[in-house]
Amino acid sequence: MKKAEMITGIVLLVLSGLVIWGALQMPPSASFGPGAGFLPFWLGVLLTVLATILFVSAWKRPANDKEAEPVFPGKQALFAIASVLVGVAVYISLIDTLGYLVDTFLLIVFLMKVVEREKWPLTLTISVVTTGTLYVVFQVLLKITLPSSTFGF
Repeated sequence: MKKAEMITGIVLLVLSGLVIWGALQMPPSASFGPGAGFLPFWLGVLLTVLATILFVSAWKRPANDKEAEPVFPGKQALFAIASVLVGVAVYISLIDTLGYLVDTFLLIVFLMKVVEREKWPLTLTISVVTTGTLYVVFQVLLKITLPSSTFGF
């Protein structure tokens, strides 16, 4: 894990440098208040500090016996990651066709049944409650129109 944390720290340091460089290309101030580069610049600085802390703490920590564990996930974890990516891609592509409620319900069923391998009663209960809660919050309380199918739901 020490090696993975050190590599992650280096990658984040490079990324933070790119964020700071990009922020410096933006105007520093607007006619009233800070400009477009203000927030990205300070987020890049914060990322630099946190990445440095990660790298230094990993570098100073002594290696132990658990360091021999593989850095990358195994086959089951890779299957779960790929399943989530495919599920979200299908969700995005079908949201206009099926509508928000049906598509969200199917995504949650897919994630709970295929990725998490939960039993059907729990899967259906969580899917219905989550979809219903999202409908109430967005459609009823916030009055935000959600994408609907040709059938109106």
